[in-house]
Amino acid sequence: MKPGAVTGVTVSSTTTALTTPGTETIGAIITVETNDVRMRWDGTNPAVGVGQLMKKDSVWEVTGRDLLTAMRFFAESSDAYVTCSELKGY
Repeated sequence: MKPGAVTGVTVSSTTTALTTPGTETIGAIITVETNDVRMRWDGTNPAVGVGQLMKKDSVWEVTGRDLLTAMRFFAESSDAYVTCSELKGY
């Protein structure tokens, strides 16, 4: 693997997606900063109490470009910032 783009999104009470990953992206390290978020990776929108809870300061390894493309985030209470560090295949 080799490093790819590093992007970030502000997550609020409106559902937010990550920046579209590059075509060579095979996974990513996701870091949740500032506040908790809810996430779904089936392409549907999370909401308060709906979806996987991702706690502030947690780090997640996600494998697969399709999952990264389908991920949607929703701020559990206050705005949060989510960083995505892409991993590319050789």
